[in-house]
Amino acid sequence: MKISFKKHYAFYTAAVALALILTMTFYGRISNTVTVFQANIELEKMERQGYKSYNVLDGTFKFSIPASWHAWEQKFVGGEIVYHLNFITPNKKIHGFIQAWKMDKPLEKFLEESKKSAVGPVDFKTYSSKEIMVNRNKGFLVQYERAKETEGYYKAYEAFLEDGKGMIYRASFFTDEKDWRNYYPLMYNRIIQSFKIK
Repeated sequence: MKISFKKHYAFYTAAVALALILTMTFYGRISNTVTVFQANIELEKMERQGYKSYNVLDGTFKFSIPASWHAWEQKFVGGEIVYHLNFITPNKKIHGFIQAWKMDKPLEKFLEESKKSAVGPVDFKTYSSKEIMVNRNKGFLVQYERAKETEGYYKAYEAFLEDGKGMIYRASFFTDEKDWRNYYPLMYNRIIQSFKIK
């Protein structure tokens, strides 16, 4: 009787352990599938809304952003920033800008100086930079998390491209860390890839 109970106990323990392992394995896959599915729905909605094209700086710079985003141009004095377009999404979870800079320094040096000047009382939580190529223009993709003036962090996703003629083109996207979605880089890259520089 005792032997039979021990065998049944061992069998049930093994069965429960196997069930837990299978549940954890499939839950991870199901969770990933749901995340991908949601991302595809959001991107499809964005594509259906369409994109608004911009042709600026006498036709030397073209790009597009989602038509539903509120956008407005801003002028700067000093001459370095020759074009600036602010944007914000209807739900106000993403904001940023697209710029063109007249620069007399290499892009690497510009980024290095920008990073140093951005570090204030609180340093970056994370920071990464990698080389990219967009329509034959070399550049860098920079991602970082930095403390907000209030509590929490914001995530930044920025692309910097150079044309080899003293111009730097920038796309910057910012969102609160708690509002970040994994499909955002796909959307941002769609905008960055729309850059056409003559």
